[in-house]
Amino acid sequence: MRLPLRMVIGVCLVIGPLVFAGCATGHKHPPSPMASLMETLRTGGHVIYMRHTNADVGRDVPGDGEWWKKCGKGHRMLSERGRAEAVQIGQAIHRLGIPIFEVRSSEYCRAVETARLLALGDPKTDARLNGWPSWKAVDPEHGLARLAEGTRALLATRPIQGNVVLVSHKQDFPHPAAPVLADLEDGESAVFTSDGKGGFVLRGRIKPEDWKALSSSLTNLF
Repeated sequence: MRLPLRMVIGVCLVIGPLVFAGCATGHKHPPSPMASLMETLRTGGHVIYMRHTNADVGRDVPGDGEWWKKCGKGHRMLSERGRAEAVQIGQAIHRLGIPIFEVRSSEYCRAVETARLLALGDPKTDARLNGWPSWKAVDPEHGLARLAEGTRALLATRPIQGNVVLVSHKQDFPHPAAPVLADLEDGESAVFTSDGKGGFVLRGRIKPEDWKALSSSLTNLF
């Protein structure tokens, strides 16, 4: 018989390599930070800001017009590893019972593909999530400030229900929307919650391997 997922995550997940402890022993363990974060996400009302998953090496080559929307030669695209990571992350979110209300992505192909492979709903593109080179191309003088301002607005907006996933890029420029966004790894997420005053608070970070470990723990337990 399967235990309710809320009991599994809230009671049985322990500090260490993200494995489940036997609850029948009566020995109680405090939930690990990752377990607490998963339970927080299950309540809804949060924003999951994800950097696109692993992409080919190299740099985008700016061109004419809206070059960041083009796919293929001259643009970083998801690697096979990145495609597999996106699928695994989406599957883990499903298995962990984390409700997703909406998925948005930047207009870059690698972000759009990541959002689609998550299979958490029909993603919508949002220019506020575009990488900083495109914003510098649109507005050389104020582009980075506009990008940070737009991102802050997205992070400070409480979802109508469930959680919102934003698939974007790291913001490795002076004064990013939030310091954590400057060093996110491929496929890594930062979880934010609106503070109700027009701002937001960081709840934690989730690496691709964290999602995989949590999902695998569920499989091994049952």
